This record gives sequence, structure tokens and C-alpha cells, in this order.
Amino acid sequence: MINRHLTLIRHAEAGSEHGSRIRDCDRPLTMRGRQDASRLGGRFAVLGIEPGRVWTSDAERALTTSQILAAAIELPPGRLEIRSGLYLAHMDTLRDFIREADADIQHLVVVGHNPGLSELWNWLCEKEGFGLPTCGWAHLELGISRWTQLDRGCAELLEFDVPEEEPPQ
Repeated sequence: MINRHLTLIRHAEAGSEHGSRIRDCDRPLTMRGRQDASRLGGRFAVLGIEPGRVWTSDAERALTTSQILAAAIELPPGRLEIRSGLYLAHMDTLRDFIREADADIQHLVVVGHNPGLSELWNWLCEKEGFGLPTCGWAHLELGISRWTQLDRGCAELLEFDVPEEEPPQ
């Protein structure tokens, strides 16, 4: 059996300084958010993580995070997919989306939002209290050979990381 891999990424930090003048889905990344997304991409490149597909919410903050990541790892064209249903998706919606992933995808990356992503992580690993901060990511190995088999407790956490600020020069 060839295990599948799933990486859950919460979007990088988004601004709220625009107040009510901007819709939630249109909030851009802050400067720190852009820096964190760049560090995330650098970490993926160093680790040699090559996802078969990156699915992203269509919210500006998730899409920009995904685009920065894709550029850093030189993701081939066509492997970054915008999925409008991922915007603020609940855990069960995320689970159902993932179960429908193409069979040829061995490693799927999902860039989205809390609380759905953290709830999915907890459900897959049968844990409580795991949470994804902004730009945090969890790489899971799934004890399944087909995405349709995705179920509670099928995952083992391989890596959890949060981009840290670089030390002052």
C-alpha cells in the first residue's frame, strides 16, 4: 500500500486595518504575512516537498499565501487550483473535498482557514487541541491508499512548523 500525504496550511497573517470597508474574503496579507509565506516556501524547498496538487481557498489571503509557496517550490503550472468551497470551510466540508481528490495525487496540500483546518487535523490524528496559527502547517501521512478512505484516526503527524522571524542581522 502506498500511503497518501496531506499537508494542511493556514493562510499567512492578513490585515484588518481596512475595517468594514473591505470584505473578509478580500483582506490582503500584511507585510509580516508575506514574509512568513516566503519563509514557508523556503522551508518546503529545503525539505524537498513536492506536492502533486495545491488546493487553495479563493480568499485573497489564502490565494496569495499559495502563490508565494508555489513560486518558492517551483510548482509546475496547473498544480495550483483555486477551490471556492474551501473559503471558511467546516471540517466535514474539507473532509468531503479531500475524499474526491484525483487518484493520481499522492501528496495534497490544502491552504485555507481555521477553525476547519485545525478541526480536520485533530479528527484525522484522533487528538485534541492541535491548532494551526497563521502560516502554520501540518504534514500528515495517511494510512490509506485511496483518498476515498480518508477517515478519523487514519493520519500520523510527520511535521508541524510555523515560520519564525529571522534573527536581526
